[in-house]
Amino acid sequence: MQGSVGMGGSLGTRVVRAPRRRPVRTLRIPGLGRIAFTRDPGEAGLFASEYFSSTLQAIHRDGDGKILDVRDLGSGLVTDVGVLSLANDFAWPAPSAAAINILRLANTHGSGIGTNAAAVTDIKLQTPSSFGGQTRVTGVQSLVQAATAGTGTTGTQTYRSVATIAYTNTEAVTEWGLFGNLGALGGTGLTDATKSPFTAGSATTGTVTGALTASTTTVQGQANTLIERTSGTNLSWGLILSNDAAGNSVVTVGAWYLVATGAAGQAPANTETLVIRPVMWDHRVFTAINVNNGDSIQFTYTLIPNQGG
Repeated sequence: MQGSVGMGGSLGTRVVRAPRRRPVRTLRIPGLGRIAFTRDPGEAGLFASEYFSSTLQAIHRDGDGKILDVRDLGSGLVTDVGVLSLANDFAWPAPSAAAINILRLANTHGSGIGTNAAAVTDIKLQTPSSFGGQTRVTGVQSLVQAATAGTGTTGTQTYRSVATIAYTNTEAVTEWGLFGNLGALGGTGLTDATKSPFTAGSATTGTVTGALTASTTTVQGQANTLIERTSGTNLSWGLILSNDAAGNSVVTVGAWYLVATGAAGQAPANTETLVIRPVMWDHRVFTAINVNNGDSIQFTYTLIPNQGG
């Protein structure tokens, strides 16, 4: 009798470089002013990049962890609702257990299959994933601190959020969003419609069916989440600044905005349906990353608030 045992293995290496920012270069022309240009492949506005610039990297791995692709997706598009939330940073309640300023909350990643270009008026993914990306994944946040404090060069300090989304079937991933949370409603979905419908509304309020957890100086409630009218005409959304906990809860917003255009919106009316959403801070649409069951994509989001703007 004869027998044999064989073993084999392989070791491969691949250099994955850290996400690279795409600086904006300016040229001063006497008598004319300044012009600016950048080689950024992303979607952020050119001149906006002088003040807030971001990068998104995607690392696609198969079920065994092997790297299939590394993409520099360039800049994303910080949204109107994200900037609105940031402008209200001074007024958000500061619960002792969890502050709710937007950069702290905007740390959950989701993906989808929409293909239209991102727009600042976006409040949600165009078409959420069906196989994993529709569940928001909490990122690991960090400060990437430079060795020097600028010394005349902008973009030296960096905020970063890294999360890995796992997929359960074949899908062409074409969009990504960075979101806040759903407030006291909790969960990791992209919406929550348990408090529906509206029973009344005004220019700065909406009354919803059922009790909500009230927002206070120590409890988030639904503060810093978004409420969207999903029926009726002139579909609109508002950023919830605060809410009470009455039998039919009242949410307070600064204003209502049209979902389609961001123009002045329409207050909700009785029986109209709604969803509550996490604030989408940044949105990116890109050429498809084709995933299979067991694959994952590690998204690394970097934000550089440039000094000197």
